[in-house]
Amino acid sequence: MLSFITPAVGRTFAAVFTVSGSDTGDAEVLVLPPQRAERASLASFIDSPNLDEHFTSALFLFSDDTAPELLAQIEKTPVRKAPELAAQLAPNVNPAVQQVLSQLKVHLIESLLDNHAPADGFLYSLFIGRHLGDFDVLWEPSQFEPVSIGRLAQTSGGTAFQLWTSFRPRRSPPPLPPPVSISDYQIDATIRPDLSMASTARFQFVPSPAAGRVLSFVLSEKLRVLSGSIDGAPAEVLQFDSSHGPTVKTIGTFLLVSPTPIVPGHPHAIEVRYEGSVIRHPAKGSYFVDERNSWYPSAGTTLANFDLTFRCPENLRLVSTGEPVSEDVASGLRIVHRKTLVPEHLAGFNLGEYEFAAGEQSRYHVESFSNASAPREDPHEILTQTENILDDYTRRWTLLPIHSVAVSPVPGYFGQGFPGLIYLSTISYLRPEERPAQLRNPRLDTFFSEMLLPHEIAHQWWGNLVSPADYRANWLMEAMADYSALQFVERSKGTPAFDALLEQYREDLLRQEAGKTIESAGPVDFGQRLLDNSGVLAWHVVLYEKGAWILHMLRRRLGDDAFHRMQVRLLQQFSAQPISNEDFRKLLSEFVPPAQPDKGLSLFFDAWIYGTGVPKLALHRDNLEVSGVDDDFSIDIPLHCHAPGGKEQVRWVRASAGSNPLEPSTAKTCDLPPASDFLYRPE
Repeated sequence: MLSFITPAVGRTFAAVFTVSGSDTGDAEVLVLPPQRAERASLASFIDSPNLDEHFTSALFLFSDDTAPELLAQIEKTPVRKAPELAAQLAPNVNPAVQQVLSQLKVHLIESLLDNHAPADGFLYSLFIGRHLGDFDVLWEPSQFEPVSIGRLAQTSGGTAFQLWTSFRPRRSPPPLPPPVSISDYQIDATIRPDLSMASTARFQFVPSPAAGRVLSFVLSEKLRVLSGSIDGAPAEVLQFDSSHGPTVKTIGTFLLVSPTPIVPGHPHAIEVRYEGSVIRHPAKGSYFVDERNSWYPSAGTTLANFDLTFRCPENLRLVSTGEPVSEDVASGLRIVHRKTLVPEHLAGFNLGEYEFAAGEQSRYHVESFSNASAPREDPHEILTQTENILDDYTRRWTLLPIHSVAVSPVPGYFGQGFPGLIYLSTISYLRPEERPAQLRNPRLDTFFSEMLLPHEIAHQWWGNLVSPADYRANWLMEAMADYSALQFVERSKGTPAFDALLEQYREDLLRQEAGKTIESAGPVDFGQRLLDNSGVLAWHVVLYEKGAWILHMLRRRLGDDAFHRMQVRLLQQFSAQPISNEDFRKLLSEFVPPAQPDKGLSLFFDAWIYGTGVPKLALHRDNLEVSGVDDDFSIDIPLHCHAPGGKEQVRWVRASAGSNPLEPSTAKTCDLPPASDFLYRPE
């Protein structure tokens, strides 16, 4: 039975299918992910690399041609119309429809008010499978990855959407880089004594041709929109309480609806007034900004000059992205005004009861903030370290287009790098002997004292000056930042310290969790998906540590000088446009020495960026054994060989899982690559 839901505003947008009451009814959904990593991801959830599931019932929501296509087929097919069955279905179906609609409400309303072409609309399907139970399949052709499959699942943190696979079909045209949507951003924010915030955001927004009468924006769920306008005219605000999980990946938190069609392709002046609480006061003298990435409205791609004005209680100091313009205290309020020198992708702020130190270099104005109530925190030491690291990176790469860089404390064991603003764990402000007992060991000392600050400062180049084109390339920003910190340790502490850190990374990747290595959680290009599906540990180890190993192997392959020139070229070429994984591969291929195999690095990327596996290598007589990886794993291995006269040379051998015969001369004179140069499991 197929039953259409009652139309809204003249549009049929939902249907229900069921085989209930039929002995012969059957239906099947079949999805074949084209990429090896996506098949492996799907198999990790359903024990099969392809989805082939028979189902008993399904709910379809759509803004594409599904309704007219189904109705056209129905008219040509001898089916029995049974309107009387709708009354029987309604008591069970309607509550389920309402529950799903509550998750997709904003997306559906947007599709009813916009001007999208039917072929660009979405098809969301909730299936009740005979073996898998409930699961979702989403087809959204306008997105970077049109197909996604998964379901809501219970996790240790509550209910979350579990993404099984997401991909671009093989025959889809190459994705176009998203155009810049937001520019010229002004924010006027007042932080009240209870730490709630009232803000007005004004910016220029260029809508797409499909906008129609509606604009969609993302904002923290902790913030409520009070009003909005488009070109000075009031717009209707539609904002709903969040339901379970991001079932539709592109859903906006709120909509602005214009009474008349919005002219596409031209900038429009948007104003949004909103308020809420995004700041916590977890301990005396300590403050925490929860929504560091979503405290202001955003949509699509932002590249804006930010003009930021904050008002806060005078006992607090506030620091943000941008160059200092003014800071005044009047009537119990501190008023801080900052502006960016160049367009940025995002902006952040931090506040607290701070002590403050500043220094002027020939290149940068550096500020260091620390919690005044924690006397062991010394802003001056952090200031000196920041100045030294900035000087080192600038000499190696290029001068940043910003003048001011501020470092401020954040409670927790992490850091984060915004344009001109660095959040640094309060632990890094303490000397090792002053830290909590559970955080005193050589590895954590290295992380908090030697790696974290260089890593976050490196994001001023990798992540802020150069940004990823999509979530698949986000690993490159984290890997570049982490490897930059490793190289800084190498230059300051020596090669043994550098090699020791890489060895720790190898051990982390090979550590067993639930019978599997952490590295097997997914390839580096899964990005945020690793965090959502596998947790913080796997996300950190794969993106940061395996990512650093990938760059280290590339450095060894290209040579130190070519690797450095590649980084400089990358900064020059992609500071004006985001970079994808394919962009990175093509750039790298220009620096691969002529005598090496796989000059385009396609095999390298398939194995290390798009795939998983750390091979175990063993060299026996005339054979190179590769184990501990999937059957389709294949890489080029740089054997270190001794030529006549004692001269050492690298001989590249292409090897796959299993036994790989070698020429007798190669077997006799060659050794496996040093463990400090190549990511593998020694015998």
